[in-house]
Amino acid sequence: MAQTKLAGAWSYEDILALPDDGRRYEIIEGDLYEMPSPTSVHAATIINLIALLLPIVARLRGRVFTAPLDVFIPGGDPVQPDVLVVLPDGNARVELRGIEGPPDLVIEVVSPSNRGRDLLTKRALYARAGVREYWLVDPEARTIEILVLDCDAFHLAVTASGDETPVSPLLGSLPTSVADLFAGI
Repeated sequence: MAQTKLAGAWSYEDILALPDDGRRYEIIEGDLYEMPSPTSVHAATIINLIALLLPIVARLRGRVFTAPLDVFIPGGDPVQPDVLVVLPDGNARVELRGIEGPPDLVIEVVSPSNRGRDLLTKRALYARAGVREYWLVDPEARTIEILVLDCDAFHLAVTASGDETPVSPLLGSLPTSVADLFAGI
């Protein structure tokens, strides 16, 4: 896609004006990013995460969402996390156009095409916006990193792999090991 705007000048209205060609986009700090289609490994990981999260989040009376869904936060207008959780006591609101405000939990499934954006750019963006917990799920390394917000930055709380069962400060102990999450992938 030929960029027709100056860097840092993109807005949600600009995305709405683009032709509907099946592509997905995010805007971070006014810069437009095209999101490539996920691989089968990426998609299977997301399905397994949803299955893992649904009963936990239901007990907390929250909701689980997946991309493509626009999330509107300061500096992200919009972003599309792979998986996100909105809890009743959080700052996010579920609206018709998407999620307004920071979700309580954002999960990005890391892939070679988005590694730097997930590890650096989005991490900083989500922290500034007030996302309480950020998970980086890496199917290649078969790891889950759970980061928690402290003031305006994320700090690593848990790195889990293999037979380890991660404990989320926000959601509690997960009911399965990391190896089980990636089983069959």
